[in-house]
Amino acid sequence: MKINGIGNISDIFSIFHDGGIVKCDREHDQLIIEVEIEYLAQRVNPEFTKFVVCLSGAENIQFSTWPSDLKSPPEVLVDESLIFEPELEILESNVKDGAIQVICNQHSHELDYCGGELSFIAKSAEVTDEAEKVYSLEELDTICKEYWDEWSNKNKA
Repeated sequence: MKINGIGNISDIFSIFHDGGIVKCDREHDQLIIEVEIEYLAQRVNPEFTKFVVCLSGAENIQFSTWPSDLKSPPEVLVDESLIFEPELEILESNVKDGAIQVICNQHSHELDYCGGELSFIAKSAEVTDEAEKVYSLEELDTICKEYWDEWSNKNKA
């Protein structure tokens, strides 16, 4: 079940808010991203911890850093092994200048930046769980909405 459209692909990453991009592999024109997001994955199966996002036609991948030293200029990384070396915590996603932009934190103290903007283009996406069940954007949105509704009801003062 392919998810098409730049806005819809961006929405996947917004749904995965607070998830961590823990692994990324390249297979030809596909970028395969593992997103560890226990609070949503466990709604599917209590033993699950992640989803996999397979981006087809993925290109123009870059990461513009937020330097830890505020006086330093941002660096733009284009080497995928450097971009995805640290875990990137997903904050939100949007479409900017015809590309998907995922705003991320990065918590490794060994690097001289604390996060940044991951941007790329992709023709389509497919999201699977650990049992390789494929999800539509609507299904992912429902899982997310149900979680946050439940969270909100638990935390009402």
